[in-house]
Amino acid sequence: MTKPKSHGGFTLVELLVVIAIIGVLIALLLPAVQQAREAARRMQCSNNLKQIGLAFHNYHDIHRSFPYGARAIGNTFGPSWWAGLLPFIEQNSLFEKLDLTVNNAGWSANASVLIRQPAPVMVCPSFPGEVHGGHYSDSWDSKSTYVGISGADISTTAFTESRVGTCCNCCTHTGTQNDGIIAAGGLLIANKTLRFRDITDGTSNTLMVSEISGPLYTANASSLSTISGEKVMATPAGHHGWLMGAGGGGTTPTARAFNLTTIRYQPNSSNYDRPGINLNFGPNIPLLSSHPGGVMGLNGDGHVSFLAETIDLNLLKLLATRDDGQVVEIN
Repeated sequence: MTKPKSHGGFTLVELLVVIAIIGVLIALLLPAVQQAREAARRMQCSNNLKQIGLAFHNYHDIHRSFPYGARAIGNTFGPSWWAGLLPFIEQNSLFEKLDLTVNNAGWSANASVLIRQPAPVMVCPSFPGEVHGGHYSDSWDSKSTYVGISGADISTTAFTESRVGTCCNCCTHTGTQNDGIIAAGGLLIANKTLRFRDITDGTSNTLMVSEISGPLYTANASSLSTISGEKVMATPAGHHGWLMGAGGGGTTPTARAFNLTTIRYQPNSSNYDRPGINLNFGPNIPLLSSHPGGVMGLNGDGHVSFLAETIDLNLLKLLATRDDGQVVEIN
């Protein structure tokens, strides 16, 4: 009589060991995948800023100046710097549909035209929030994640910025107001256009555009910042859109100016409860991104650099000022 053949197989213990090994390998692999994805997103963000820098230079070649950082029309909200760049970022058809001469041209006057997603170049791919719609509804307006640098609140033995105003009493919001500071020492300022010749520090040493794209938290670090009870990710225009400009005249304004920021705090510092930070009337929302360790920045000469969140704050403020006369460098 022949002995029946036995068929080999896994024991339960062996199977559990294999499953555990596979789990460990997956756990080791996932962070690497996430890092590779973030590296790709950061590269795309850098490419976006390079396109924006090229658009600024092309605009200057034609108009002999940079666009207004933000503009008021009859003390109503005119357009931001994005409006002038539209023909140079392959958005000429949208530009031709906008009426940039009427009251509230940067806000409600063009609502019917702005029912759309923003152009891809306007948004960092690492941004964790939504870019369409906003505080009013999801049916119109959209956001960008790139902010114009209007200057910095700086006072050192070497240089003190005098082109500043306090900002901004607004609407019916509760809490501290008029505790913000708007400076006009940067490259993109309210109600005035600048030229290359105004950048006496040199275009390669002067910051023009950076990022605001992520969450800010209340002091207990447990909840997102809110406006009128609505949780909102911080962007350059708060709960408004990329076209929103300034609401009042003057180059050292006390009126709100959106899509601009005045440097006052360290990059990626996410505490919402500080002077000058509010999603509807705060001019000092810090540079902010979801890139680990810092934010991307565009200089006046068109080159892009990474600004570490540990950068010396006074150095960052000098980089944000076009004519402080100090020697600074960005990596």
